[in-house]
Amino acid sequence: MKKNENITTTINNYGCNAEGVAKCNGQTVFVPYSLIGEKIDGIIIKANSNYAIAKITNITNKSVERITAPCPYYTKCGGCQLQHTNYLNTLKVKTEIVQNAITSIGKIDYKIPLTIASSNEYHYRNKIAMPINPKTRKLGMYRLGSHNIIDIDNCLLQKNNIAILIETINQYLSITKNDVYDDDTKKGLLKSIVAREVNNSILVTIVINGDDLNDKALLTNLLQSKFNNMGLSLNINKLNNNVILTNNFIHIYGLKSVEQTEFGITYSINNQSFLQVNDEIKTLMYQKIFEETKNDVVIDAYSGAGLLSAMLAKNSKEVYGIEIVTAATKLADELKEKNEVQNLTNINGDCAEELPKILNKLTDDEKENLTIVLDPPRKGCDKKVLEAIIGARPSKIIYMSCDPSTLARDLNILLTNNNYKIKFIQPYDMFPQTKHVETLAVIEKF
Repeated sequence: MKKNENITTTINNYGCNAEGVAKCNGQTVFVPYSLIGEKIDGIIIKANSNYAIAKITNITNKSVERITAPCPYYTKCGGCQLQHTNYLNTLKVKTEIVQNAITSIGKIDYKIPLTIASSNEYHYRNKIAMPINPKTRKLGMYRLGSHNIIDIDNCLLQKNNIAILIETINQYLSITKNDVYDDDTKKGLLKSIVAREVNNSILVTIVINGDDLNDKALLTNLLQSKFNNMGLSLNINKLNNNVILTNNFIHIYGLKSVEQTEFGITYSINNQSFLQVNDEIKTLMYQKIFEETKNDVVIDAYSGAGLLSAMLAKNSKEVYGIEIVTAATKLADELKEKNEVQNLTNINGDCAEELPKILNKLTDDEKENLTIVLDPPRKGCDKKVLEAIIGARPSKIIYMSCDPSTLARDLNILLTNNNYKIKFIQPYDMFPQTKHVETLAVIEKF
């Protein structure tokens, strides 16, 4: 197939990015914003020897699952991929994405249950990052598949205060003399904003390509006039890449962080903290993990800043958190001390090296009730970590994943000839309206 070629085809499957998949002249064609069963006319916008991507020009046979997207920026902004179908069907689409990965990549015979729904299909996100458009001096989002910014007045995925925040920041941008960063020239001061809304408080960070911000009092006053519980900070980011935040924060006004208590652990949240964006689904997943680790010895193999480790310690016999980043381990120790957690040991090091050391300290009874919790980045677990886990022979392995493909790959390695069986694999809709899906898998010895 060739670029700009016109096609007519029928969608018969879904790809890993929630796009429709069809066969045309014997070749696989990916069609964004299409649904199974739809007959579409399209034009090829990308083609190579392995696959092609087509853009819909007309739908001659629409699916009964198709709806009109409520967001005026849908298909222009790159944030959402599934607003064109009803919510129940988005859950089915995500279930099929996980099923396809488990079957084709993992080579695992397991029927994936329906993805657990979020009670909020919209207005669920507690955090947003928005670039500033140098051409219009307004906040926006990146256009699909590009670094071009489209101005937006609201994002339906965010909690309700985001429209007010966008209006307020845009008002500041219309008054201030600060110049806006241009990604083409790599010049300009104002780059983006990052905001988090937690417990009726909002934390706002202005990211700048410089050392200070003019008109700080103006910005503070504008935000104060709209938000009662507000914090403002600067983030110094002189990097010319895709990194949004550096570690260099300067507090300007109001709240530095917001405290929250869950599962017996009180912790502070700021715009630098990692926190799942959907509070409800995070709680459901953590509750399930707690049920699976009650009174166990637990090793949290990608423990980060130690929040999950500290929470698990409230429910488990003993917890070991392993994290390779020194700064994260320091934060984990501070969290442990703040909450007076006694049965938690935070270890800074490589899991593949530290895991055998922990095993040498455990009694035979403790090894019989050993659970390893994995929450790796999107790329999945390092091979040497998987090898160390297989060598440890834990009674149970709990795997939280944001990428079905790497989850399937890693489960295949853990299950192959290692006397483990699947207890369950359950997708959760952490990110409604998008292609992303969070999955919790538990395997145990037999």
